[in-house]
Amino acid sequence: MVPPREPTVTCRSNTYPKGFYCSWHQLHPTYIPTTFEVDVQHNQRSLEVQKDPDHKNRCRVRFPEVFSSFPYKVNVTAVNALGKASTTFSFEESSIVKPDPPERVTATPIRFNARRLEVSWHSPATWPDIDNFPLKYFLRYRPLIKEQWQHIPQGII
Repeated sequence: MVPPREPTVTCRSNTYPKGFYCSWHQLHPTYIPTTFEVDVQHNQRSLEVQKDPDHKNRCRVRFPEVFSSFPYKVNVTAVNALGKASTTFSFEESSIVKPDPPERVTATPIRFNARRLEVSWHSPATWPDIDNFPLKYFLRYRPLIKEQWQHIPQGII
């Protein structure tokens, strides 16, 4: 039985501009029940934190404004009967935006041209506003006989 150490905290937005989620974990077990308190600050005010019902060490936070220049500050405190330890993680909104990968990716041979494929995909369902926040894709491929990855220039996709 040991007191908790500082939790490791990460945050990501895969639903921009709706919000972001943060998750945390202990690198070292405490061997006794440990709870976590989460506080999120933006522009000197506390934001509402919604605990994730499916993941005990995760929460969701709505972005209070889009394109904010104020950093976010997330404080996670691990608490058990032997003590407490905190980690504060600060970030700019743009640094945590990471969409989920595209869905339903298919590659279909082009008829009468064995050296070419038609590749298609759909934007991830988690990305809520594809019209106002369009995603750009980077397509890379590797022929079986090559060791190096090839890529398609951005303007061609």
